[in-house]
Amino acid sequence: MSPLNDSDVRAAAAPEPAPASGANDVLLGLLFATIGAAALYIGRDYVFGTSLRMGPGFLPRIVAGGLVLLGLVLVLRGILAGGWALPVIGWRPILLISLAVIVFAATIDRLGLFVASLLSVAIGACAAQEIRWKELSFVALGLAVFCTVLFGYLLKISMPVWPQ
Repeated sequence: MSPLNDSDVRAAAAPEPAPASGANDVLLGLLFATIGAAALYIGRDYVFGTSLRMGPGFLPRIVAGGLVLLGLVLVLRGILAGGWALPVIGWRPILLISLAVIVFAATIDRLGLFVASLLSVAIGACAAQEIRWKELSFVALGLAVFCTVLFGYLLKISMPVWPQ
């Protein structure tokens, strides 16, 4: 039995990278191509011009076209790569963070910045797997005080700071 040296221990401890999934490339490519196509559609009425006399649609169309091409290349690369295991999507964080933003927007006029910030931080923190309520209370209170002082009193943003 041979003794292990440092390089053997490091090699055994290093995790192997996950194999590349073609589905990731296909999904990202479809996203890029969709955004690029939407930009081309939105800017369809802008004058393109020439390379010597560029119009307002020249650069947006070039960038949007490049985005469409990049998307198509990624889709093709994903199809050729194989490995069609779709990535696991954590829906809980997506839904709870979205809910936190919606609750903030819905409550800021009636409950004020301070209370809306507290609610938003509390709901957003529930997206984590493990919640430490004691630490969360300090973070929520600190962020609410910071936002209230900064936006309500220093910058004087026109929004209610306290419940109406």
